[in-house]
Amino acid sequence: MFSANENLMLREHKRRVVNYIEATIPESLLDLGTSVMVMQTACRTPGCVPLETAIAIVFPRIKSRKGEQLLPGIKESDGGTYKAKVLMPLKEVTNDDVLDALPPAFQGGRKTWESTCFAVRDLVFGRIGGLVGSGDLEGEVDDRRVLANYLRLALDDYLERGCVAPVLGQAFDKLDLNLNKEDVDANVDGDGDAGVDNSNSIGNDSNGINSNVGPGAEVVQGSMKGTGNFVIRRKDDSDDEETTAVKSEGRI
Repeated sequence: MFSANENLMLREHKRRVVNYIEATIPESLLDLGTSVMVMQTACRTPGCVPLETAIAIVFPRIKSRKGEQLLPGIKESDGGTYKAKVLMPLKEVTNDDVLDALPPAFQGGRKTWESTCFAVRDLVFGRIGGLVGSGDLEGEVDDRRVLANYLRLALDDYLERGCVAPVLGQAFDKLDLNLNKEDVDANVDGDGDAGVDNSNSIGNDSNGINSNVGPGAEVVQGSMKGTGNFVIRRKDDSDDEETTAVKSEGRI
């Protein structure tokens, strides 16, 4: 329970953060009835910050403009609610934090696939170092390598299951593929390799534009606007580096 003084301070922080958010929304949309709500919530998911700030931007439903995005690029602006989070307590949220949490469709918004990927990467690496040590000792390096290899396999399992996470603290359920030999043979080309749809490859995208990244790279169509192709490189046993480009389009 909060004391009367704590409740007063919390309301003041809410008003401050709401003002930050409203400054990113065109005045015309605010006049139409777009409203902003913020709330401090507790998170008990492993690895989650104890207190986070939830943002809800509620757009009006206008019959004469049904099907039209009042804020281009934000599908929820057609009478829906756009939601975002800032992973810190309400009292610590700054204007920069709000801009980092909103996509560029909002005035000054900076949330892109680039920033999101880096944030997730840094969070994971930081947790690994925090759990087993981030120093140069051989044992610490070996422990980080074990965790990194496990996470690589776990992400493969996650993708194979349609990006559905397992029950907390438990392994993934086994997949029931129900594939027979005929199904497999039908998807193998004459060279003995599984057929690959290259329609989304970097060198042959839907616009016919040749990218400057290597062959075999994949384009992942995201939902956040970005500054172009976001290139991630990692070492591979069979090559100097394997390149995967994330072509960031749209918004989250």
